[in-house]
Amino acid sequence: MNMDARTIAELRVLVGYLGEQAPPWWTSQFFSPSAAAFLRPVFARSMSLAQYQGVTAAASRVHDEHIGVGRTFHLFRLPELYEQSAAEAFADPAFSGDLQAHVADRERAESRLGELARPMTASEGPLVLGDLGESIADALPSLAGIYLDAFRKGIRTFPYLREAQ
Repeated sequence: MNMDARTIAELRVLVGYLGEQAPPWWTSQFFSPSAAAFLRPVFARSMSLAQYQGVTAAASRVHDEHIGVGRTFHLFRLPELYEQSAAEAFADPAFSGDLQAHVADRERAESRLGELARPMTASEGPLVLGDLGESIADALPSLAGIYLDAFRKGIRTFPYLREAQ
């Protein structure tokens, strides 16, 4: 689970950062220089966690508006076990520091997202990937690939998984 949690957290930061870039998918600016200047004094030891939580909430809201809420999950709203584990990944300062380096600019973020991705084709709007089974590990590279393709095409896509029956 630890590796899945780290991957979820990293994907959220990368997709969250890229989703704030022009053209924005959501209106938050948690990774902008002005937001960092505001957050740093208030969250001196946990600025990365504050950025992570903020962009996750903003992206989740937009995904929920396009996908709906119910028996579905997406990168920014997962079962509680994954939510807690991903947030705990930020307890490692080296991990959160490495993430900051990946969101220094759009090229670095897209490059890192590409390293985590399986080649996929994105389409505009909601996109079902299948069911969320016992492990999310198989879906994570597909999610990364869909987001990467969407960012490169300049379209907004909202991949999601259905709750396993």
